[in-house]
Formats: sequence, structure tokens, C-alpha cells
Amino acid sequence: MDEQLARPDDVSVVIGVRDRADYRLANALRSLREQTYPSSLVRVIVVDYGSGQAGADDARRRCAEGAARYVRVDDAPVWSRSRCLNVGIRLSDTKYLLTSDTDIVFSPTYLADAVRLLAASPLSIVCSAMLDLPEESAGALESSALTGSAMELDSWKAWCRPRYGWDLHPSISMTHTVLYQTVRGLDECYEVWGYEDADLMRRFVYLGLTPTTLGLTSFYLHQWHPDAERGRFGPLALQAENNEAYFWRKHSIVRNGHEWGLGSRRSASYAR
Repeated sequence: MDEQLARPDDVSVVIGVRDRADYRLANALRSLREQTYPSSLVRVIVVDYGSGQAGADDARRRCAEGAARYVRVDDAPVWSRSRCLNVGIRLSDTKYLLTSDTDIVFSPTYLADAVRLLAASPLSIVCSAMLDLPEESAGALESSALTGSAMELDSWKAWCRPRYGWDLHPSISMTHTVLYQTVRGLDECYEVWGYEDADLMRRFVYLGLTPTTLGLTSFYLHQWHPDAERGRFGPLALQAENNEAYFWRKHSIVRNGHEWGLGSRRSASYAR
């Protein structure tokens, strides 16, 4: 770990996308390029996990505009946030790594404050509350992306409520890249949606890390979008139940086979 601590404080941000490369991705990338943290130390990787051709073209264009690396996975018939993000995690070679989503926008000091926290407490996982923007905000966010007008993040924050009332949500997290890679990323058995982020957080805690929130000075906002077809009574309910059952059954720290992060379902270890 001493060798890791002596490295330059560069950061990879890995974002997963599938047919959602609209104004939300534009805002997400823009928020990262408008960080107070030196841009020379920030590398953004957008992993396109199985978008159709139109979606892939949009994502590639957004990445070019936002100075992000675009990585496409073709062999992806079923959405898996775990397999998607793992592609970027495996490619990352920076000191720190932040996993995120295409609909997240960060306040300008987020990376600087996160790096400062990790420098002071290396065995931390940096998290924040999931501040959900309401449907009424969508027009303002789309307009900001289209016109290039300033993103009024502090004003938009006033529209938000923390999801579930939590001051720390496991979905968006940051720690040392080597720790993500040591546990072989997110568990690739999780598909469609649900529990992959809580699972990773629990494995990090088993490893000896401490989830730590940045508090109120730095934050991120979750841009509104229509609900996916998920939930206890939706068409994906069975998969959600399978994910939950798997979460409560599986307690190891290291997951997946040695081919983790290569994108396809075949790279996962599916012993249940």
C-alpha cells in the first residue's frame, strides 16, 4: 500500500451506459470537466455496454465532445451494470477510481474533496447521498446541455431529497483503483438491476475499508429519467428477487473468474 500512496493523485472515472447517451451523459461529462481538480489528473472512461447503433453513435459523439475515452462492448445481450463497469475498472491504471452512472452530475469540488479525504484516510470508500432531482427539473437540465449555459447545481440541489433518507448511498463510490482490482470489481452474477452496488460496498467493508461521506460541501445529483421496467411487480421482478437472494447468500470478498472485466457473460463465475 505504501507504493500506492506514493503515486501521483490521478483519478479514473468509469461511467456505464446503454442507449442513454442523451443530454444526461452530456451533463455528466461536463460536470467532470468543470471540476476544480486538475484536468490533467482526471481520466474519464465511458463503457457502452450493448447500445444499438444509434445509441452507440450518440455515446461516441458525446465522449468526443466531453474528452472521455469511449469503450464499446458488443457481446452484451443482457444489461449488467457489474460487467459494464468492470470493463472500465480493469482498464484503469490511475491511483484512484470513481464508479458512476450516465445520469450523475458532480459538484465542482467533488473530486478534489474526495482525493483529500482519501489522502488523509486511505482505507476509506468515498460516498455521498443520492440526491434525486424531480421530474420538473428535466427541462432545465436538457436546456443546459443544449445551450451550454451554466449548470446551476446549488440551485438544483434545493429541488432534491436524499434517496431513502440515507446520507450515504453505495451506488457512486471512490477509493484506490488497486482495491477495486483486488476484489475483481463488481460481482458479474448480478444482471438487469439491483444489489450489485450494496454487494461491492459490503465486500469493501469485509476488506477493512470504511464508507465515508463527504458531507454537504461536495455532492452529486441524480438527473431525473422515467423509471425502468423494474420492481417487485414489474416484468423484471424475478431477476430482482434472484439478485436479492444471491446478495444474502454470497459473502466472499473476491468474485468472478480471472477473465473478469472483459465484458461478456462468459467471463463471470456463476457458481451460486
